[in-house]
Amino acid sequence: MRLFRCSYARVVAIFLFAFALRMITLETRPLWYDDAFSVFLAERGPAAIASGTAVDTMPPGYYLLLYAWMNVVGQTPLAMRMLSVSLSLLVMAFVYVIARRAFGVRAAEWASFLAALMPFQIYHAQELRMYTLLALGVLMYLYGVLLVLDANGLQTTAQPKHSHQHIAAFVLVALGTAIALYSHNLAFVSLGAANLYFLFKRAWRLQVRLMLGQCVGAIFFTPWLIYVPTQLEKIQQAFWTTRPGLLDVVQMLLVFTTYLPLPPVLISLALLMSVLVLVLASWQLLKIARRKNFSALGLLVTFVLAPPFVLFVMSYLIRPVFVPRGAIASALVYAMLLGFVASRAPRAMQRILVAFTLLSAGVFLLFYYSAYGEWRRAPYVEADAFLREQFRDGDVILHDNKLAFFPMHLYDRELPQVFLADPPQSDNDTFAPASQAAMELYPLDFEQAVNGKTRVWFVIFQTALDEANSAHANVARLDANLQRVQETNYGDLRIFLYATR
Repeated sequence: MRLFRCSYARVVAIFLFAFALRMITLETRPLWYDDAFSVFLAERGPAAIASGTAVDTMPPGYYLLLYAWMNVVGQTPLAMRMLSVSLSLLVMAFVYVIARRAFGVRAAEWASFLAALMPFQIYHAQELRMYTLLALGVLMYLYGVLLVLDANGLQTTAQPKHSHQHIAAFVLVALGTAIALYSHNLAFVSLGAANLYFLFKRAWRLQVRLMLGQCVGAIFFTPWLIYVPTQLEKIQQAFWTTRPGLLDVVQMLLVFTTYLPLPPVLISLALLMSVLVLVLASWQLLKIARRKNFSALGLLVTFVLAPPFVLFVMSYLIRPVFVPRGAIASALVYAMLLGFVASRAPRAMQRILVAFTLLSAGVFLLFYYSAYGEWRRAPYVEADAFLREQFRDGDVILHDNKLAFFPMHLYDRELPQVFLADPPQSDNDTFAPASQAAMELYPLDFEQAVNGKTRVWFVIFQTALDEANSAHANVARLDANLQRVQETNYGDLRIFLYATR
């Protein structure tokens, strides 16, 4: 194994390993509602993307990128998902260069290794959503911030040693700010972590340099600022996420370190391991900070802690948000800190840590790849095939709501399917009329959907039936007016056939 004594060879091996992990099930893993939403909007082109996202909760950056990508590589699940895989590998490149600049080559290798294995990062590397692009923007920005730090401490009184370093820092901060803002409406939370750190350190010169870069990035974002109030209003009224509590803090730690959901028998093990890793890493970082001044350590700790904390506060003051996704870059910086601690362990201990990490990843990734607990990722292709075989002229395939309709319609555009509108003003009422017009996908009301039909194929998630406080409203209406003559299951999907009495 003399080859792996070379740092370059180790880094190449880590990136190839990361690529392989992100390719597993990339083509066969079912696309779900969020994926299909991205495709239906992106394929309509820039004008529709602008009008559709103006009343949605996310900026248009990812959809525009996906639109360009699909026009080059096509719209198979594998081809489309390769965009997120590519972005994820770019994210890993920034994990490496940030950790190398902050803590050295060995720490960078460890950080890349851990980031490659994190199920949370693999999950979003296989999603047709904007979170990997958000992580890329934030890490690009963070690397720019690091370029204005001196190797022996904060440079508060002098210019960077090299003019090209100053220019590179400015460009990376501005570009990272723009990419992050166009990716996610909560990106400012992660971007503001550097401002908080410089404020705490009273590094006024660095604060000014940082804000100049941020202002240039914000200028590129200016065309979209007029839509931000509308999107914030949409966030306030359209998300069903509950306010986070202590349980959510624990869940976030589990998501960042291991994986959720897990079978009950593994939850305790995952929690124990996650807490143990956090406690030992924190203890070691405190010891290191007392012995030697690493100028970037405080900054990276701030990037780990500040964004989740601010998002938790926002969840109470404004509207609940899904904290781990908004803080996806914090999870990556956490990997950098863990890598820093691991790199300072004795060589014998490092070998044990590698083996333990690979063993743990093998356990938790097994449940990730099997889509454990993912009711939203039903076998839609098989369900479409069944309905296509059973469908007769005069039938209607009616979906309880958009959640199953979107992926099933994506997989089979020719099969005539419709879906019911969400109850107005409910937490699930998230498909705005402007988004409907942009995609040319419109929900129907119940009477409009079933009127004059002799047979109705009704598609609903078993999870929705289980969550209904009593009888599910739409199922009850069908049972009252038609006769249920057949039931078929595909994963969590229930397909009921109703006919006239």
